[in-house]
Amino acid sequence: MRRIHIALCLIVTALVAASPASAQYKKEKHPEMGVISLERPRDYEPIPVQPGEKWIRLYWKEEAPDPDDKRADHTRFLPELRLIIVPKPKKDEPKKAGEKTTVKSKRITGFDSWLRLAIGNGWEAKRIGDGKRTRGYRTSEYRVTTENSAVIKGFAYVVEDDFQTVAMFGYCHVDDYEDEVKLWRKGAQKLKLAEPEEDEYAARKWERHYKQSRHSHPEYRIQVREALVDPWQAEDSDNYIFVFNTPDEPLLRRIMRDIEAMRLEYIERFPPSEEFTAVSTVRICKDQAEYMSYGGMPQSAGYWNYVTEELVLYDAATQERGQRPDDSDTFVVLYHEAFHQYIFYSTGELSPHSWFNEGYGDYFSGSDIQRGKVRKIGVNPWRAGYIQQAVERGQVKRDWVPLKDLVSYTQRQYYANGGPNYAQGWSLIYFLNTAPAVENNKEWSAILPTYFNTLKSSYAEELAKLGENVPPLKREPAKRKAREAALEAAFGTVDWYELQTAWRDFTEKLDVPERK
Repeated sequence: MRRIHIALCLIVTALVAASPASAQYKKEKHPEMGVISLERPRDYEPIPVQPGEKWIRLYWKEEAPDPDDKRADHTRFLPELRLIIVPKPKKDEPKKAGEKTTVKSKRITGFDSWLRLAIGNGWEAKRIGDGKRTRGYRTSEYRVTTENSAVIKGFAYVVEDDFQTVAMFGYCHVDDYEDEVKLWRKGAQKLKLAEPEEDEYAARKWERHYKQSRHSHPEYRIQVREALVDPWQAEDSDNYIFVFNTPDEPLLRRIMRDIEAMRLEYIERFPPSEEFTAVSTVRICKDQAEYMSYGGMPQSAGYWNYVTEELVLYDAATQERGQRPDDSDTFVVLYHEAFHQYIFYSTGELSPHSWFNEGYGDYFSGSDIQRGKVRKIGVNPWRAGYIQQAVERGQVKRDWVPLKDLVSYTQRQYYANGGPNYAQGWSLIYFLNTAPAVENNKEWSAILPTYFNTLKSSYAEELAKLGENVPPLKREPAKRKAREAALEAAFGTVDWYELQTAWRDFTEKLDVPERK
């Protein structure tokens, strides 16, 4: 079996680091990756690698201190460890048309090109000498710097042959550099490699499992399971596969029940353009720190990534002394993000305007689910008070924007002033779904179904014009035209002043519940 090109990347962002002499390591082996023995700090915890990630195969990060530990330094950057795999091009592999053979080639062939092209951000590596002699491998040491920071300094220990390169790469504050280099070098010198081994038993195990089950898309589910790292686990439901690292089993079971109930509600309100059976991953991180390490954005509590087909959130339970944990925030996020996943597929893989997409996500966050069914949808506790105060202040374009502008916002415009726009988008969807003034007005009550149905039909028409097997980027003009057509059909003859006045009156009188 041909060996593959492996790169091990240790990224450590530690302003205060432990002494190398006191460092404790844990041994791991990953024969399917060609790693016979690997030592990493014992206090690191596994972080899942993003689905579809081309180079990184394993990722660990030092466990964050307990949030309640007042003695801990919660501002400290935590050390990270990554294993990356970059296949080396064959010697007889032809160059791409127009490609030049230069140091600045855009092909990743080793540590320095991976650092420059995959990481970017001004990082550069300079060779400073040889490493420890290893039979069959060439070893080198590098000093690594970034032009974006004068106080960050890095080191790489690189081992390579004609088929593979292994690099231990660390960086930290310059004050800790000398001590950290000793720690990184020691770990790199103990790495043992061999040809990758295929785990045929595991593959057959899951193939047998899904042959005996009724779950759809077994290939996708097997792929998710094979990418699991300890202590992450997986469970299946009809339309999802759940990947989790939380000990709260009752929370997991409720998430599994509720998201299937929400899907039934979505289908009833938004029948898909054609039947779809797409399976998505729901990833539940154990806490906010793990969620952020995995890729969660600051100030967010969850997200749907249509590229990786993952809905990601974390166990946001809060608990007061002597009380049961309050999981309400976890489900507010779940119901919101699950709508994004559903609506994307129901329209033929097209995201609606943000007022509709984010507004409905927040609308469904107010769902009350009992015995597997959505019984009612109430006021969103995160948005109602915000928009009510903004409307009461009454400053157009400062506290809120005209509805005519809001519904035409692109995603970038909508996100640029996220808090106010999210609150206003929710209030518009809630108004159009529940206000008596809307129910008694045929034109207004048709806005939401007209928008959705036109979006579906218009996008299907535009795609038909393009023909089959159209690359994603080529579909962007069709998406833009479909959104514009849906907006025109839904609001083309609406009296904006009349609609906006009714929306304001309704919002001002909302009974806003107190957040727990």
